[in-house]
Amino acid sequence: MAEERKPPCVVSCPVMTDTRFYAQKISEGKYEEALEILLRANPFSSVCGRICHHPCEKGCRRAKIDSAVSLRMLKRFVVENTQEYRNSRKREPKAKLNRKVAIIGSGPSGLTAANDLALEGYSITVFEKAQNPGGMLHLALPRYRLPYSVVQMDIQDILSLGVILKCGVEVGKDLTLAELRKEHNAILIATGLAESRSLDVPGIDSEGVFLAIPYLTSVALGNPFHLGKKVVVIGGGNVAVDVARSVVRLGAEKVVMVSLESRKEMPAWESEIKEALEEGIEIINSRGPRAVINQDHRVAGIEFKKCVSVFDQDQRFNPKYDEKNVMLLPADSIMIAIGQRVDLGFARDSNLKTLPAGRLEFNPRTMSLSEPGIFGAGEVVYGPGAAVEAVQKGHLVARAIDHYLKTGQFLEIEDTRPASIGEIPEETFKKIRERKRVEVEHLSAQERVKGFMEFERTYTEEEALREARRCLSCTAGAFVDEALCASCLNCVRICPFGVARVEKTAIMPEEKCQSCGICAAECPAAAIALKVFQTGLMKSEIEEFLRHTREKGKSESLIVCFACLYETRTRKTLLEGKQEMLQQGILLIPIPCVGKLSLPDLLSPLALGAESVVIIACAGEDCLYPGADSLLMRRVTKAKALLSEIQVSPEKIDFWKTREAAEISWQAFLQISKTKTMFSQGEVNDHK
Repeated sequence: MAEERKPPCVVSCPVMTDTRFYAQKISEGKYEEALEILLRANPFSSVCGRICHHPCEKGCRRAKIDSAVSLRMLKRFVVENTQEYRNSRKREPKAKLNRKVAIIGSGPSGLTAANDLALEGYSITVFEKAQNPGGMLHLALPRYRLPYSVVQMDIQDILSLGVILKCGVEVGKDLTLAELRKEHNAILIATGLAESRSLDVPGIDSEGVFLAIPYLTSVALGNPFHLGKKVVVIGGGNVAVDVARSVVRLGAEKVVMVSLESRKEMPAWESEIKEALEEGIEIINSRGPRAVINQDHRVAGIEFKKCVSVFDQDQRFNPKYDEKNVMLLPADSIMIAIGQRVDLGFARDSNLKTLPAGRLEFNPRTMSLSEPGIFGAGEVVYGPGAAVEAVQKGHLVARAIDHYLKTGQFLEIEDTRPASIGEIPEETFKKIRERKRVEVEHLSAQERVKGFMEFERTYTEEEALREARRCLSCTAGAFVDEALCASCLNCVRICPFGVARVEKTAIMPEEKCQSCGICAAECPAAAIALKVFQTGLMKSEIEEFLRHTREKGKSESLIVCFACLYETRTRKTLLEGKQEMLQQGILLIPIPCVGKLSLPDLLSPLALGAESVVIIACAGEDCLYPGADSLLMRRVTKAKALLSEIQVSPEKIDFWKTREAAEISWQAFLQISKTKTMFSQGEVNDHK
């Protein structure tokens, strides 16, 4: 059996979220189903909808055509439009196990593990030193990036599984690891990197030199301390950017970031750097601190020396300087944001082994620490990383703990990933129609520096549906039943993307297939089907519609309407229209491109007892698939001809083509349909 391959977007995601299928569910207006796909992979989907660095988008194959699908924004749209559903949904853990797990730290890694282990039936207690949960999501991230209410939404979902949360409890001070071990079968340490690193340069102990994490915590908790008008931030990572942007919002007149790395080497995300520059923050690259200048022990400025290289030939951190190339920056305050370290307070009076660098001895293969039954996850053992990476480690350590508690043995953890199908071949992507990415305008830099309000809005529903439509559904396209295939070459002739080929039987290479469904609709042997579209589901819906309406004693004509899903701009319009139509004896079946409809699909509603069939297609130039509309017209014409041959009026099948959904209201559709304004035999008309 061939190895399963996945799209690069899925493989690139640390938690392997199935981006294809949640985009598909969005385009169908099934937002609750999209949410379930997201949460199965990432219980911190609300958080990641705001702050994820979206590696999935870097892998998106559409980028080669125009630009990547905005998967982070689609995720944010889903979680923001399903809050009522999420609050009411019930998840049932497996049967309760007589095993208890203590988790130290309530950041994304620890709480993801809590989520997974609770679902397995374990009793989970989370201990958090701060007064509120969330770790650095709560204590360090500026609210303009991540409102705490968003963090709480994800956490509450996890706590609803029966996870016990104890805040304001510091392990190592209020209770010891030994005491926890007496009450629990396993312990997970997921405390993150809660302390800032400092510098060893002359004058560093001057008044006015501060560390990044304590400052960001004071800002997040609403009691920031005054830094003066001129602030120098040392560092080139995301924490340094967060500090600089926060300082600007709190009234500093001149903020300069000084990075040891060159512009290309800076570890901060490009979007963060860009927004910082827009907000008037100056960034100086390739400079390292030489000495803090003070007057009466109070900061007056800081000297920097030229950094000629950050890494050695083996890519190890080993900066080299030109000591003669020195610059002086005046400053009222200096903020150090050069990295974080572990607070080992939880290990007081324990036998946990530590390394010379002040980190825990950790086996990444088993995710275990030096004492049996104690595990580690997240930044405390892996070092700095993004929230989605912490979630990934939470999933992995939950597997390790589960295995240990059930077998008494350590599990060799492997984060195995399927192979990627790679980029779209050049001969294929040239035939794919371009669709402009839906971008959301931010507040202007002048407005956003006035406070800590969010400056990025979520998608409107229409925008989300439009953006979800851009997803190419990679690897979710056509497949062939070799037992039915007649090797007739029909699929080769009609494929608009030049995908199909025939060897012994037809082959649809998944790295090329665009999931248009035209080959399946046109296959004379019905040997081709789509992974994401099954017509059999429509048959049961039609049968239920006909049975239910006739049981109610409806005597008027019953109509089945296949409509292009993309002609409906909101779910509300779709649902209201569908309900209104049902009351009038019309079943609306939205389809992601009516070009997928085969000849049997067009005729089967009549065979099942419907009086007529109406097809509403989008305008040809709007269709994702070149030639789909003309081929559908050909099938409609053929269906009409078949009806004529068996002495059935061809007017029982109508074809409509509309430029905009708004041009045909549901009321207008009802009026036209019920008064039988049908098309003439053998013709396909264009209603405008």
